[in-house]
Amino acid sequence: MKRLLILAATILAFASTASAQHAAIDSLMTRFNRTDAPGGAITVVQHGEIAFQSGYGMASLEQGTAIRPETIFDIGSVAKQFTGFALAVLDHRGLLSLDDDVRTHLPEIPDFGHSITIRHLLNHTSGLREVYDAKSLSGWIGGDRIEQEEALRLTRHIHELNFEPGTEYLYCNTAYMLLADIVARVTGQSFPEWMQEHVFDPLKMETAEIMDIPGEVIPGSADSYAPARGGGFVRTFDNSSAFGQGGIYASGKDMARWLANFGSMRVGGPEVFDRLTTRGILASGDTLVYALGISIREHRGAGVWLHTGASAGFRSVLAWFPAFETGFFVQGNRADFNAVSVLWDVVDAVLGGQLAPQSPDTESPETPDEDAAPPAFDAEEYEGRYFSPELESVFAVVRMGDSLVLTHRRRGDMPMRVLEEDVFQAEGFGTLRFERDDAGAVTGYRVTTGRVRALRFSRFD
Repeated sequence: MKRLLILAATILAFASTASAQHAAIDSLMTRFNRTDAPGGAITVVQHGEIAFQSGYGMASLEQGTAIRPETIFDIGSVAKQFTGFALAVLDHRGLLSLDDDVRTHLPEIPDFGHSITIRHLLNHTSGLREVYDAKSLSGWIGGDRIEQEEALRLTRHIHELNFEPGTEYLYCNTAYMLLADIVARVTGQSFPEWMQEHVFDPLKMETAEIMDIPGEVIPGSADSYAPARGGGFVRTFDNSSAFGQGGIYASGKDMARWLANFGSMRVGGPEVFDRLTTRGILASGDTLVYALGISIREHRGAGVWLHTGASAGFRSVLAWFPAFETGFFVQGNRADFNAVSVLWDVVDAVLGGQLAPQSPDTESPETPDEDAAPPAFDAEEYEGRYFSPELESVFAVVRMGDSLVLTHRRRGDMPMRVLEEDVFQAEGFGTLRFERDDAGAVTGYRVTTGRVRALRFSRFD
């Protein structure tokens, strides 16, 4: 009798704790729980079971459809861990090696004088140009179509790498699109077919799918929004058929099954998960945070597997705490949805009492020297047209009064701000470092963005 009373008390205490956690999560999401705005969804998995799941706000403002646990979202770059999982499986089965040179499977890729391995692609240490930044530098604007084939097209035309493979980390979507191509070459199946047969179906992720047709209709999916000027929201679209780097649409229920497999490893097994979560190592010997499509981090003293995602107006983040066999998936369908901030609030509500105290942030942001006068320059020296052989793209530098503007027929006018001698920041484009010949005449510039470095544009008349 005493044992029964203890068991009953334990069950009541657990139920009370769970109820408090659920109330805390609902309270955190109150600001999104509206009938006139898009919102988000929360999924919590503990010991292989869904511990909490709920939607907040609207999946479609036009149709008046609310977000529910079965609502499907684009999960953005959270999809990279699925690609990493695929390569880990193929490596485990002996169909390829993570240390294969990529040209073994994609011989169209040029020889850059340095071996680029599959592991380099997975760890973001390949040195390849980033496909989205490169397309922007060629005149692409948000909303333009991007196709799966474009990663291989871009790579075939690259003249220089960002850096020697294995020496640096630089996040690169191109690499993950190429990884999906490698899966297809090795298996004889398209990447979406392979994922369906070997991951989605075994895990019973019944509504998960990969968008491989731009504008594909996915029943049950949320619409994607961004804040509009003056209030309200506008629709924003992912006009894409690219995958490997993203492209997966899934519901919270689907992702709960994916998270549960992190604990059971029923699909894949320990050897595959060991590969998936082995962090990359640079040539210098430094260990990266990034493994195979997922970061291996620490939060308040606990290890966590983590990745974020963003596509059009969709935002997402996945986190798995192995020590607690607890996973979280947060997703939203509005571009101003801070999924990471929401995640940590939810983690605190569920695991807060079991984690180490939050460390205070003692770093102070640097204050820019706004009083420093910009260097003088002769605008006429830089005027002209500039061509990139890699991108087959032309931009012009023109004077507007005493200032310079970088202009393109599709991108429009981008004001240029001088940073130092021969170095300018072009608004929404990148940093331009102009080069001169022995006589001092400007011959071209090299542009650097967040994920493309020193891409050459030559001046021509």
